Amino acid sequence: MIKKVMVFTFIIFILLPLSNVYSRQEERVVAIGDSIPFGYNLSKDNHMPPSKAFPYLIGKETGLEVTNLSVPGLTSGELLRAVHSNDMFRQSIQGADYVILYIGGNDLLNLVKKNKGLDGIRIDEAAPVIRDLIYNVYSTIVLIDQLTEGQILVYNIYNPYPSAGDQLNTPLAYINQQYASLIKLLSHFTSVKLLNANSAFKGHPDYIIKGDVHPTEKGQRVLAKLALQQMKK
Repeated sequence: MIKKVMVFTFIIFILLPLSNVYSRQEERVVAIGDSIPFGYNLSKDNHMPPSKAFPYLIGKETGLEVTNLSVPGLTSGELLRAVHSNDMFRQSIQGADYVILYIGGNDLLNLVKKNKGLDGIRIDEAAPVIRDLIYNVYSTIVLIDQLTEGQILVYNIYNPYPSAGDQLNTPLAYINQQYASLIKLLSHFTSVKLLNANSAFKGHPDYIIKGDVHPTEKGQRVLAKLALQQMKK
């Protein structure tokens, strides 16, 4: 199902006139990433990003034009390749005043699937996945910074299984520590800020759709608020 959504989404973007995807005449926010900024499962069909996805809530609050290039199922490696060589991504980012980046959840979830569940995931198994994720995020931010003078807002990863306890909290905490160190380093020579989705979602299972890993409408509003607070500084 996710692969079909990815294919359909890319076809829609390709068929759209470039003027609808990319314009320099209005201040713009471009969202790139996975199913979280896409707004997956907020609507029944998931054919297009819904208006209640947090990038559109940001646009509604600020008056910014929104281009949402998020694709359900996307990994950090796939996003890096898209920013590196996909003309649609690159031209959209070039016109952006803000670039929102949310990626990494699928890297971790793929590890869970490979392990056939959360039980028994060891840090030594997670380490190569985390290493590649951090490298991909670093490389993606550097590429974005080369394409635009706009501000880059990077979300860390919230816990999609809050009831799992330390089984997921341990690798997730390590990932988010690496995110924090990475953004701190990059902030010295790029316009990048870290938004703490993990902290905002902690203790709030109501922010995640029951029986799912994606944000509820309330969770999407929380993600939007994190960006809006930074944009107003």
